[in-house]
Amino acid sequence: MKQKMDDVQHAGKFQKVGIVLAIAFYILSVIMVIRNYGGMSVMFDPDTKVITIAHWQLEDGFREGINAAIAEYEKAKAAEGVKVKVRQVAVPVRGYPQWYLTQLIGGEPADVLEITGSSDILNQYFTPLSPYIGEPNPWNKGTPLQDMSWRESFADDMLSALDTAYSEFFAVCTFMHTTRVYVNLDLFEEATGKKQLPETLSEWLEDCKKMREYGIKTERPIIPIGVRGFDKGTLGQLFNNYNSQLNTDLSDTGSPYGFGVMPGELFRQINSGELDKKRLLEPVEIVTEIGQYFADGFPAIDLEQTKYLFFSGNVGFFIDGTWNAFSMINNAPFRVGVIQIPMLDQGHPLGAKAFGRITELGSGISGRFGIPKKTKHFDLALDFLRFLTSWKVNQLVMVDHCKWMSSLKEVQYEGIMKTFEPVNNTSHTAISSPFSATGSLSTRLTLQRLENSIINRPADPMQYFWDDYLSVRPQLIDEVEEASRGILRNLWSMDGTRSALSVGVAISAPQSLNAKLYQMRSNINLEGIVSRFRAADGNVTLVEEMKKLEEYGKNGN
Repeated sequence: MKQKMDDVQHAGKFQKVGIVLAIAFYILSVIMVIRNYGGMSVMFDPDTKVITIAHWQLEDGFREGINAAIAEYEKAKAAEGVKVKVRQVAVPVRGYPQWYLTQLIGGEPADVLEITGSSDILNQYFTPLSPYIGEPNPWNKGTPLQDMSWRESFADDMLSALDTAYSEFFAVCTFMHTTRVYVNLDLFEEATGKKQLPETLSEWLEDCKKMREYGIKTERPIIPIGVRGFDKGTLGQLFNNYNSQLNTDLSDTGSPYGFGVMPGELFRQINSGELDKKRLLEPVEIVTEIGQYFADGFPAIDLEQTKYLFFSGNVGFFIDGTWNAFSMINNAPFRVGVIQIPMLDQGHPLGAKAFGRITELGSGISGRFGIPKKTKHFDLALDFLRFLTSWKVNQLVMVDHCKWMSSLKEVQYEGIMKTFEPVNNTSHTAISSPFSATGSLSTRLTLQRLENSIINRPADPMQYFWDDYLSVRPQLIDEVEEASRGILRNLWSMDGTRSALSVGVAISAPQSLNAKLYQMRSNINLEGIVSRFRAADGNVTLVEEMKKLEEYGKNGN
Protein backbone atom coordinates (compact mmCIF):
# COMPACT_ATOMS: atom_id res chain seq x y z
CA MET A 1 0.00 0.00 0.00
CA LYS A 2 2.82 2.37 0.96
CA GLN A 3 4.53 1.56 -2.38
CA LYS A 4 1.35 2.55 -4.28
CA MET A 5 1.04 5.84 -2.34
CA ASP A 6 4.69 6.64 -3.13
CA ASP A 7 4.08 5.91 -6.81
CA VAL A 8 1.01 8.20 -6.84
CA GLN A 9 2.94 11.03 -5.15
CA HIS A 10 5.87 10.53 -7.55
CA ALA A 11 3.51 10.67 -10.55
CA GLY A 12 1.87 13.78 -9.12
CA LYS A 13 5.21 15.54 -8.93
CA PHE A 14 5.89 14.80 -12.60
CA GLN A 15 2.43 16.10 -13.52
CA LYS A 16 3.14 19.36 -11.69
CA VAL A 17 6.50 19.68 -13.46
CA GLY A 18 4.75 19.08 -16.78
CA ILE A 19 2.16 21.77 -16.04
CA VAL A 20 4.87 24.25 -15.03
CA LEU A 21 6.83 23.52 -18.21
CA ALA A 22 3.70 23.89 -20.35
CA ILE A 23 2.96 27.28 -18.79
CA ALA A 24 6.57 28.35 -19.23
CA PHE A 25 6.56 27.34 -22.90
CA TYR A 26 3.27 29.19 -23.41
CA ILE A 27 4.65 32.37 -21.87
CA LEU A 28 7.83 32.04 -23.93
CA SER A 29 5.75 31.56 -27.09
CA VAL A 30 3.74 34.69 -26.35
CA ILE A 31 6.94 36.66 -25.76
CA MET A 32 8.45 35.40 -29.04
CA VAL A 33 5.28 36.23 -30.97
CA ILE A 34 5.29 39.75 -29.55
CA ARG A 35 9.01 40.10 -30.25
CA ASN A 36 8.68 38.79 -33.80
CA TYR A 37 5.79 41.14 -34.46
CA GLY A 38 7.84 44.13 -33.41
CA GLY A 39 7.23 44.54 -29.69
CA MET A 40 4.34 45.57 -27.47
CA SER A 41 4.13 49.05 -28.94
CA VAL A 42 3.57 47.57 -32.38
CA MET A 43 1.14 44.89 -31.23
CA PHE A 44 -1.20 47.50 -29.83
CA ASP A 45 -0.70 50.11 -32.55
CA PRO A 46 -2.56 49.11 -35.73
CA ASP A 47 -0.98 52.00 -37.65
CA THR A 48 2.53 50.52 -37.37
CA LYS A 49 3.55 48.34 -40.29
CA VAL A 50 6.10 45.55 -39.77
CA ILE A 51 8.44 44.24 -42.46
CA THR A 52 11.19 41.65 -42.16
CA ILE A 53 14.56 41.30 -43.87
CA ALA A 54 16.13 37.82 -43.81
CA HIS A 55 19.56 36.61 -44.92
CA TRP A 56 22.37 34.14 -44.20
CA GLN A 57 25.25 36.61 -43.78
CA LEU A 58 26.66 35.88 -40.31
CA GLU A 59 30.08 37.45 -40.96
CA ASP A 60 31.47 40.06 -38.60
CA GLY A 61 29.69 43.39 -38.93
CA PHE A 62 26.86 42.45 -41.29
CA ARG A 63 24.04 42.13 -38.78
CA GLU A 64 25.28 45.19 -36.91
CA GLY A 65 25.31 47.12 -40.18
CA ILE A 66 21.76 46.05 -41.04
CA ASN A 67 20.62 47.08 -37.56
CA ALA A 68 22.20 50.50 -38.08
CA ALA A 69 20.40 50.82 -41.43
CA ILE A 70 17.11 49.77 -39.82
CA ALA A 71 17.47 52.42 -37.13
CA GLU A 72 18.12 55.09 -39.77
CA TYR A 73 15.19 53.92 -41.88
CA GLU A 74 12.69 53.84 -39.03
CA LYS A 75 13.79 57.33 -38.02
CA ALA A 76 13.51 58.64 -41.60
CA LYS A 77 10.03 57.15 -42.06
CA ALA A 78 8.90 58.54 -38.70
CA ALA A 79 9.92 61.99 -39.93
CA GLU A 80 7.59 61.39 -42.90
CA GLY A 81 4.80 60.45 -40.51
CA VAL A 82 4.96 56.74 -41.37
CA LYS A 83 5.14 54.25 -38.50
CA VAL A 84 7.24 51.25 -39.51
CA LYS A 85 9.15 48.51 -37.69
CA VAL A 86 11.81 46.47 -39.50
CA ARG A 87 12.89 43.09 -38.15
CA GLN A 88 16.10 41.31 -39.09
CA VAL A 89 16.33 37.51 -39.26
CA ALA A 90 19.74 35.86 -39.79
CA VAL A 91 19.80 32.12 -40.58
CA PRO A 92 23.01 30.01 -40.74
CA VAL A 93 23.96 29.32 -44.34
CA ARG A 94 23.78 25.52 -44.01
CA GLY A 95 20.13 25.64 -43.01
CA TYR A 96 19.14 28.64 -45.10
CA PRO A 97 18.07 26.86 -48.34
CA GLN A 98 15.60 24.63 -46.48
CA TRP A 99 14.31 27.51 -44.35
CA TYR A 100 14.06 29.72 -47.46
CA LEU A 101 11.92 27.23 -49.40
CA THR A 102 9.75 26.53 -46.38
CA GLN A 103 9.05 30.24 -46.00
CA LEU A 104 8.22 30.69 -49.68
CA ILE A 105 6.03 27.61 -49.97
CA GLY A 106 4.32 28.40 -46.66
CA GLY A 107 3.14 31.73 -48.03
CA GLU A 108 4.45 34.01 -45.28
CA PRO A 109 8.09 34.76 -46.15
CA ALA A 110 10.19 37.71 -45.10
CA ASP A 111 9.37 40.88 -47.03
CA VAL A 112 12.97 41.41 -48.17
CA LEU A 113 14.76 38.11 -48.65
CA GLU A 114 18.29 37.16 -49.68
CA ILE A 115 17.93 35.07 -52.82
CA THR A 116 19.23 31.60 -53.57
CA GLY A 117 17.96 28.72 -55.68
CA SER A 118 17.01 28.27 -59.32
CA SER A 119 15.53 30.69 -61.83
CA ASP A 120 12.24 28.82 -61.69
CA ILE A 121 11.97 29.45 -57.95
CA LEU A 122 12.58 33.16 -58.55
CA ASN A 123 9.97 33.31 -61.29
CA GLN A 124 7.40 31.48 -59.19
CA TYR A 125 7.85 33.21 -55.85
CA PHE A 126 9.50 36.63 -56.37
CA THR A 127 8.24 39.92 -57.73
CA PRO A 128 10.05 41.12 -60.87
CA LEU A 129 11.70 44.46 -60.16
CA SER A 130 12.27 45.32 -63.84
CA PRO A 131 9.52 47.98 -63.90
CA TYR A 132 11.25 49.91 -61.11
CA ILE A 133 14.96 49.84 -61.91
CA GLY A 134 14.72 52.58 -64.54
CA GLU A 135 13.45 55.06 -61.96
CA PRO A 136 15.80 57.13 -59.77
CA ASN A 137 16.40 55.87 -56.25
CA PRO A 138 14.76 58.63 -54.14
CA TRP A 139 17.14 57.91 -51.26
CA ASN A 140 20.09 58.99 -53.44
CA LYS A 141 18.99 62.61 -53.50
CA GLY A 142 21.92 64.91 -52.67
CA THR A 143 24.54 62.21 -53.41
CA PRO A 144 26.82 61.59 -56.42
CA LEU A 145 24.22 59.09 -57.69
CA GLN A 146 21.18 61.38 -57.63
CA ASP A 147 20.98 61.84 -61.40
CA MET A 148 21.27 58.12 -62.14
CA SER A 149 18.51 55.56 -62.41
CA TRP A 150 18.45 52.86 -59.74
CA ARG A 151 20.02 50.47 -62.25
CA GLU A 152 22.78 52.89 -63.28
CA SER A 153 23.78 53.45 -59.64
CA PHE A 154 25.26 49.94 -59.42
CA ALA A 155 28.90 49.30 -60.33
CA ASP A 156 27.89 46.71 -62.94
CA ASP A 157 24.64 48.40 -64.02
CA MET A 158 22.82 45.55 -62.25
CA LEU A 159 24.03 42.85 -64.65
CA SER A 160 24.89 40.57 -61.73
CA ALA A 161 21.25 40.72 -60.65
CA LEU A 162 19.85 39.81 -64.06
CA ASP A 163 18.27 36.38 -64.25
CA THR A 164 19.21 35.32 -67.78
CA ALA A 165 16.69 32.49 -67.91
CA TYR A 166 13.74 34.88 -67.72
CA SER A 167 15.51 38.17 -68.55
CA GLU A 168 14.11 39.58 -65.34
CA PHE A 169 15.55 41.48 -62.39
CA PHE A 170 14.15 39.65 -59.39
CA ALA A 171 16.64 41.24 -57.00
CA VAL A 172 19.31 43.88 -56.46
CA CYS A 173 22.84 43.31 -55.17
CA THR A 174 24.15 44.81 -51.95
CA PHE A 175 27.91 44.17 -51.82
CA MET A 176 30.99 43.35 -53.90
CA HIS A 177 33.88 40.97 -53.25
CA THR A 178 37.16 40.06 -54.89
CA THR A 179 39.53 37.14 -54.31
CA ARG A 180 42.75 38.05 -52.53
CA VAL A 181 45.72 36.36 -50.84
CA TYR A 182 46.22 37.03 -47.11
CA VAL A 183 49.85 36.91 -46.02
CA ASN A 184 51.38 36.25 -42.59
CA LEU A 185 53.92 39.06 -42.85
CA ASP A 186 55.95 37.94 -39.83
CA LEU A 187 56.34 34.39 -41.18
CA PHE A 188 56.97 35.66 -44.70
CA GLU A 189 59.83 37.92 -43.62
CA GLU A 190 61.36 35.29 -41.34
CA ALA A 191 61.29 32.59 -44.03
CA THR A 192 62.25 34.60 -47.12
CA GLY A 193 64.41 37.33 -45.61
CA LYS A 194 62.63 40.02 -47.60
CA LYS A 195 59.77 42.48 -47.21
CA GLN A 196 58.60 42.77 -50.82
CA LEU A 197 55.56 40.55 -51.31
CA PRO A 198 55.32 38.46 -54.49
CA GLU A 199 53.59 39.95 -57.51
CA THR A 200 54.34 37.21 -60.04
CA LEU A 201 53.82 33.46 -60.07
CA SER A 202 57.57 32.81 -60.30
CA GLU A 203 58.21 34.93 -57.19
CA TRP A 204 55.34 33.27 -55.36
CA LEU A 205 56.56 29.74 -56.05
CA GLU A 206 60.07 30.69 -54.94
CA ASP A 207 58.75 32.23 -51.71
CA CYS A 208 56.69 29.09 -51.03
CA LYS A 209 59.78 26.97 -51.53
CA LYS A 210 61.70 29.07 -49.00
CA MET A 211 58.81 28.78 -46.51
CA ARG A 212 58.83 25.00 -46.77
CA GLU A 213 62.61 24.90 -46.30
CA TYR A 214 62.28 27.27 -43.33
CA GLY A 215 59.71 24.95 -41.73
CA ILE A 216 62.03 21.96 -42.09
CA LYS A 217 64.99 23.94 -40.72
CA THR A 218 63.10 25.24 -37.67
CA GLU A 219 61.08 22.01 -37.21
CA ARG A 220 57.80 23.90 -37.55
CA PRO A 221 54.76 22.51 -39.41
CA ILE A 222 54.79 25.34 -41.95
CA ILE A 223 52.16 25.20 -44.71
CA PRO A 224 53.15 27.62 -47.51
CA ILE A 225 49.61 27.88 -48.95
CA GLY A 226 46.49 27.27 -46.89
CA VAL A 227 43.49 26.16 -48.93
CA ARG A 228 39.80 25.50 -48.69
CA GLY A 229 40.20 21.88 -49.66
CA PHE A 230 36.99 20.31 -48.44
CA ASP A 231 34.78 22.30 -50.83
CA LYS A 232 37.64 22.69 -53.35
CA GLY A 233 37.03 26.44 -53.32
CA THR A 234 40.71 27.37 -53.65
CA LEU A 235 41.20 25.01 -56.59
CA GLY A 236 38.37 26.73 -58.43
CA GLN A 237 39.75 30.20 -57.71
CA LEU A 238 43.23 29.32 -58.96
CA PHE A 239 42.04 27.40 -62.02
CA ASN A 240 39.66 30.18 -63.13
CA ASN A 241 42.29 32.86 -62.55
CA TYR A 242 45.06 31.29 -64.61
CA ASN A 243 42.69 29.94 -67.27
CA SER A 244 41.56 33.51 -67.91
CA GLN A 245 45.11 34.84 -67.95
CA LEU A 246 46.06 32.29 -70.61
CA ASN A 247 42.88 32.18 -72.70
CA THR A 248 41.12 35.53 -72.41
CA ASP A 249 41.51 36.12 -76.14
CA LEU A 250 39.06 33.27 -76.77
CA SER A 251 36.30 35.45 -75.33
CA ASP A 252 36.35 37.48 -78.56
CA THR A 253 35.80 34.63 -80.95
CA GLY A 254 33.67 31.59 -81.51
CA SER A 255 30.05 32.55 -80.86
CA PRO A 256 27.66 32.87 -83.82
CA TYR A 257 25.54 35.11 -81.57
CA GLY A 258 28.19 37.81 -81.48
CA PHE A 259 29.29 37.60 -77.87
CA GLY A 260 30.93 35.13 -75.55
CA VAL A 261 32.21 31.65 -76.33
CA MET A 262 30.18 28.47 -76.17
CA PRO A 263 31.96 25.34 -74.87
CA GLY A 264 30.80 23.39 -77.89
CA GLU A 265 32.45 25.91 -80.22
CA LEU A 266 35.80 25.54 -78.44
CA PHE A 267 35.56 21.76 -78.76
CA ARG A 268 34.65 22.17 -82.44
CA GLN A 269 37.80 24.21 -82.94
CA ILE A 270 39.84 21.47 -81.23
CA ASN A 271 38.25 18.76 -83.40
CA SER A 272 38.92 20.74 -86.57
CA GLY A 273 42.53 21.50 -85.64
CA GLU A 274 41.90 25.27 -85.33
CA LEU A 275 42.75 25.23 -81.62
CA ASP A 276 45.42 23.27 -79.79
CA LYS A 277 43.84 21.51 -76.81
CA LYS A 278 46.97 22.26 -74.77
CA ARG A 279 45.85 25.87 -74.46
CA LEU A 280 42.84 24.75 -72.46
CA LEU A 281 44.90 22.30 -70.42
CA GLU A 282 47.83 24.55 -69.46
CA PRO A 283 45.99 25.99 -66.41
CA VAL A 284 45.91 22.40 -65.08
CA GLU A 285 49.70 22.31 -65.10
CA ILE A 286 49.91 25.62 -63.21
CA VAL A 287 47.42 24.58 -60.51
CA THR A 288 49.24 21.25 -60.08
CA GLU A 289 52.52 23.12 -59.68
CA ILE A 290 51.07 25.46 -57.05
CA GLY A 291 49.41 22.52 -55.31
CA GLN A 292 52.72 21.03 -54.21
CA TYR A 293 52.77 23.74 -51.53
CA PHE A 294 49.38 22.80 -50.05
CA ALA A 295 49.18 20.89 -46.77
CA ASP A 296 49.28 17.10 -46.77
CA GLY A 297 45.69 15.92 -46.59
CA PHE A 298 44.40 19.29 -47.86
CA PRO A 299 41.19 17.77 -49.36
CA ALA A 300 39.85 17.24 -45.82
CA ILE A 301 40.58 20.79 -44.62
CA ASP A 302 37.60 23.16 -44.65
CA LEU A 303 37.49 26.95 -44.45
CA GLU A 304 37.31 27.23 -40.66
CA GLN A 305 40.19 24.78 -40.18
CA THR A 306 42.30 26.75 -42.67
CA LYS A 307 41.55 29.99 -40.82
CA TYR A 308 42.55 28.32 -37.55
CA LEU A 309 45.85 27.16 -39.06
CA PHE A 310 46.44 30.66 -40.40
CA PHE A 311 45.78 32.28 -37.01
CA SER A 312 48.11 29.74 -35.36
CA GLY A 313 50.95 31.19 -37.43
CA ASN A 314 51.64 28.06 -39.48
CA VAL A 315 50.26 29.22 -42.85
CA GLY A 316 52.13 31.66 -45.08
CA PHE A 317 49.52 32.46 -47.75
CA PHE A 318 45.76 32.02 -47.52
CA ILE A 319 43.56 32.49 -50.61
CA ASP A 320 39.97 33.59 -50.01
CA GLY A 321 37.41 36.24 -50.80
CA THR A 322 37.37 39.66 -49.19
CA TRP A 323 34.25 38.64 -47.25
CA ASN A 324 36.66 37.15 -44.70
CA ALA A 325 39.08 40.10 -44.70
CA PHE A 326 37.75 41.79 -41.57
CA SER A 327 38.09 38.69 -39.38
CA MET A 328 41.37 37.62 -41.02
CA ILE A 329 43.08 40.94 -40.33
CA ASN A 330 41.60 41.75 -36.93
CA ASN A 331 41.79 38.31 -35.34
CA ALA A 332 45.33 37.39 -36.38
CA PRO A 333 48.03 37.72 -33.65
CA PHE A 334 50.50 38.90 -36.30
CA ARG A 335 50.66 41.45 -39.12
CA VAL A 336 48.58 40.54 -42.17
CA GLY A 337 49.23 41.73 -45.72
CA VAL A 338 46.85 41.48 -48.67
CA ILE A 339 47.87 40.86 -52.30
CA GLN A 340 46.22 39.77 -55.53
CA ILE A 341 46.72 36.22 -56.76
CA PRO A 342 50.22 36.51 -58.30
CA MET A 343 50.28 37.12 -62.03
CA LEU A 344 51.64 34.65 -64.55
CA ASP A 345 54.92 36.20 -65.73
CA GLN A 346 57.62 35.87 -68.37
CA GLY A 347 59.87 34.05 -65.92
CA HIS A 348 57.49 31.08 -65.86
CA PRO A 349 57.61 28.49 -68.71
CA LEU A 350 54.01 29.36 -69.65
CA GLY A 351 54.36 33.08 -69.02
CA ALA A 352 55.09 34.04 -72.63
CA LYS A 353 51.52 33.01 -73.53
CA ALA A 354 49.83 34.99 -70.75
CA PHE A 355 47.84 38.18 -71.28
CA GLY A 356 48.34 39.62 -67.80
CA ARG A 357 45.75 40.48 -65.18
CA ILE A 358 42.06 40.09 -65.92
CA THR A 359 39.59 42.87 -65.19
CA GLU A 360 37.49 42.40 -62.06
CA LEU A 361 35.26 45.38 -62.79
CA GLY A 362 31.65 44.35 -62.41
CA SER A 363 32.53 40.88 -61.09
CA GLY A 364 32.06 39.71 -57.52
CA ILE A 365 28.92 41.79 -57.04
CA SER A 366 26.48 39.71 -55.03
CA GLY A 367 24.28 39.69 -51.94
CA ARG A 368 21.05 39.57 -53.97
CA PHE A 369 17.93 40.63 -52.10
CA GLY A 370 14.45 40.39 -53.57
CA ILE A 371 10.82 40.83 -52.60
CA PRO A 372 8.56 37.74 -52.51
CA LYS A 373 5.18 37.95 -54.22
CA LYS A 374 3.49 37.10 -50.91
CA THR A 375 4.69 40.21 -49.08
CA LYS A 376 1.88 42.17 -47.43
CA HIS A 377 3.69 45.48 -47.77
CA PHE A 378 5.25 45.58 -51.23
CA ASP A 379 5.61 49.36 -51.45
CA LEU A 380 7.33 49.48 -48.06
CA ALA A 381 9.58 46.51 -48.89
CA LEU A 382 10.59 48.17 -52.18
CA ASP A 383 11.26 51.43 -50.38
CA PHE A 384 13.45 49.71 -47.77
CA LEU A 385 15.35 47.82 -50.48
CA ARG A 386 16.04 51.12 -52.21
CA PHE A 387 17.10 52.62 -48.89
CA LEU A 388 19.50 49.72 -48.27
CA THR A 389 21.08 50.21 -51.72
CA SER A 390 21.36 53.99 -51.49
CA TRP A 391 24.81 55.61 -51.61
CA LYS A 392 25.02 56.69 -47.96
CA VAL A 393 23.30 53.73 -46.32
CA ASN A 394 25.01 51.02 -48.35
CA GLN A 395 28.39 52.43 -47.32
CA LEU A 396 27.19 52.57 -43.70
CA VAL A 397 26.36 48.87 -43.78
CA MET A 398 29.04 47.44 -46.06
CA VAL A 399 32.06 49.71 -45.71
CA ASP A 400 31.75 51.06 -42.16
CA HIS A 401 30.45 47.93 -40.43
CA CYS A 402 31.44 44.94 -42.61
CA LYS A 403 34.61 46.32 -44.17
CA TRP A 404 33.22 45.00 -47.45
CA MET A 405 33.02 46.83 -50.74
CA SER A 406 29.78 48.43 -51.81
CA SER A 407 27.92 47.29 -54.92
CA LEU A 408 27.48 50.93 -55.95
CA LYS A 409 29.42 53.43 -58.02
CA GLU A 410 31.33 56.48 -56.76
CA VAL A 411 32.49 54.83 -53.53
CA GLN A 412 35.97 55.67 -52.24
CA TYR A 413 37.97 53.22 -50.13
CA GLU A 414 40.80 53.88 -47.71
CA GLY A 415 43.57 51.93 -45.98
CA ILE A 416 43.66 48.17 -46.38
CA MET A 417 40.35 48.25 -48.28
CA LYS A 418 42.08 49.83 -51.27
CA THR A 419 43.73 46.44 -51.84
CA PHE A 420 40.25 44.93 -52.20
CA GLU A 421 39.26 47.17 -55.10
CA PRO A 422 38.70 45.29 -58.38
CA VAL A 423 41.32 45.37 -61.13
CA ASN A 424 40.02 47.86 -63.70
CA ASN A 425 43.04 48.98 -65.72
CA THR A 426 42.85 46.22 -68.33
CA SER A 427 40.45 45.22 -71.10
CA HIS A 428 41.11 41.49 -70.69
CA THR A 429 38.02 39.68 -69.43
CA ALA A 430 37.48 36.41 -67.60
CA ILE A 431 36.59 33.29 -69.55
CA SER A 432 35.23 30.00 -68.28
CA SER A 433 36.78 26.65 -69.10
CA PRO A 434 34.72 24.35 -71.34
CA PHE A 435 35.66 21.48 -69.03
CA SER A 436 33.61 23.00 -66.20
CA ALA A 437 31.03 25.03 -68.09
CA THR A 438 28.50 22.36 -68.99
CA GLY A 439 26.79 21.97 -65.61
CA SER A 440 27.26 21.22 -61.92
CA LEU A 441 28.59 17.72 -62.60
CA SER A 442 31.29 18.98 -64.96
CA THR A 443 32.36 21.61 -62.43
CA ARG A 444 32.55 19.06 -59.62
CA LEU A 445 34.51 16.57 -61.72
CA THR A 446 36.91 19.24 -62.96
CA LEU A 447 37.79 20.22 -59.41
CA GLN A 448 38.09 16.56 -58.41
CA ARG A 449 40.41 16.00 -61.37
CA LEU A 450 42.61 18.93 -60.30
CA GLU A 451 42.71 17.60 -56.75
CA ASN A 452 43.75 14.13 -57.97
CA SER A 453 46.45 15.67 -60.13
CA ILE A 454 47.95 17.45 -57.12
CA ILE A 455 47.78 14.31 -54.96
CA ASN A 456 49.03 11.82 -57.57
CA ARG A 457 51.53 14.16 -59.27
CA PRO A 458 51.45 12.50 -62.71
CA ALA A 459 54.39 13.04 -65.05
CA ASP A 460 52.10 14.84 -67.49
CA PRO A 461 49.27 16.60 -65.60
CA MET A 462 47.66 17.85 -68.81
CA GLN A 463 47.38 14.41 -70.39
CA TYR A 464 46.19 12.98 -67.06
CA PHE A 465 43.41 15.59 -66.96
CA TRP A 466 42.47 15.04 -70.61
CA ASP A 467 42.26 11.25 -70.36
CA ASP A 468 40.06 11.45 -67.30
CA TYR A 469 37.78 13.99 -69.00
CA LEU A 470 37.32 11.65 -71.96
CA SER A 471 36.41 8.79 -69.62
CA VAL A 472 33.48 10.64 -68.01
CA ARG A 473 31.98 12.16 -71.15
CA PRO A 474 28.94 9.82 -71.20
CA GLN A 475 27.80 11.21 -67.83
CA LEU A 476 28.51 14.78 -68.92
CA ILE A 477 26.58 14.32 -72.16
CA ASP A 478 23.62 12.98 -70.16
CA GLU A 479 23.74 16.12 -68.00
CA VAL A 480 23.76 18.41 -71.05
CA GLU A 481 20.86 16.56 -72.68
CA GLU A 482 18.82 16.76 -69.47
CA ALA A 483 19.55 20.49 -69.32
CA SER A 484 18.27 20.79 -72.91
CA ARG A 485 15.01 19.11 -71.94
CA GLY A 486 14.65 21.63 -69.12
CA ILE A 487 15.23 24.47 -71.59
CA LEU A 488 12.44 23.16 -73.83
CA ARG A 489 10.04 22.99 -70.88
CA ASN A 490 10.85 26.59 -70.00
CA LEU A 491 10.43 27.68 -73.61
CA TRP A 492 6.91 26.25 -73.69
CA SER A 493 6.06 28.05 -70.47
CA MET A 494 7.57 31.33 -71.62
CA ASP A 495 5.80 31.12 -74.97
CA GLY A 496 2.51 30.76 -73.10
CA THR A 497 3.37 33.79 -70.99
CA ARG A 498 4.19 35.80 -74.13
CA SER A 499 0.79 34.90 -75.60
CA ALA A 500 -0.98 36.01 -72.40
CA LEU A 501 0.92 39.31 -72.41
CA SER A 502 -0.01 39.89 -76.05
CA VAL A 503 -3.67 39.45 -75.11
CA GLY A 504 -3.13 41.93 -72.26
CA VAL A 505 -1.79 44.52 -74.70
CA ALA A 506 -4.69 43.93 -77.09
CA ILE A 507 -7.44 44.39 -74.49
CA SER A 508 -5.85 47.41 -72.77
CA ALA A 509 -6.51 50.97 -73.78
CA PRO A 510 -3.84 52.18 -76.25
CA GLN A 511 -0.98 54.08 -74.56
CA SER A 512 -2.39 53.23 -71.11
CA LEU A 513 -0.09 52.34 -68.23
CA ASN A 514 -1.25 48.72 -68.36
CA ALA A 515 -0.60 48.48 -72.09
CA LYS A 516 2.91 49.86 -71.69
CA LEU A 517 3.60 47.51 -68.79
CA TYR A 518 2.35 44.47 -70.69
CA GLN A 519 4.43 45.47 -73.72
CA MET A 520 7.57 45.93 -71.64
CA ARG A 521 7.11 42.57 -69.94
CA SER A 522 6.46 40.96 -73.34
CA ASN A 523 9.72 42.39 -74.70
CA ILE A 524 11.62 41.15 -71.66
CA ASN A 525 10.02 37.74 -72.07
CA LEU A 526 11.05 37.64 -75.72
CA GLU A 527 14.66 38.34 -74.71
CA GLY A 528 14.45 35.34 -72.41
CA ILE A 529 13.10 33.16 -75.20
CA VAL A 530 15.97 34.17 -77.49
CA SER A 531 18.43 33.43 -74.69
CA ARG A 532 16.89 29.99 -74.21
CA PHE A 533 17.10 29.20 -77.93
CA ARG A 534 20.74 30.25 -77.85
CA ALA A 535 21.42 27.89 -74.93
CA ALA A 536 19.56 25.03 -76.61
CA ASP A 537 21.46 25.55 -79.85
CA GLY A 538 24.74 25.65 -77.93
CA ASN A 539 23.91 22.38 -76.19
CA VAL A 540 23.25 20.63 -79.50
CA THR A 541 26.68 21.69 -80.76
CA LEU A 542 28.28 20.78 -77.44
CA VAL A 543 26.98 17.20 -77.47
CA GLU A 544 28.02 16.70 -81.10
CA GLU A 545 31.55 17.97 -80.50
CA MET A 546 32.01 16.16 -77.17
CA LYS A 547 31.29 12.87 -78.94
CA LYS A 548 33.93 13.67 -81.57
CA LEU A 549 36.58 14.27 -78.91
CA GLU A 550 36.93 10.52 -78.45
CA GLU A 551 38.02 10.11 -82.08
CA TYR A 552 40.35 13.07 -81.65
CA GLY A 553 41.89 11.54 -78.54
CA LYS A 554 42.47 8.20 -80.28
CA ASN A 555 44.46 9.94 -82.95
CA GLY A 556 46.91 11.00 -80.27
CA ASN A 557 46.44 14.72 -80.87
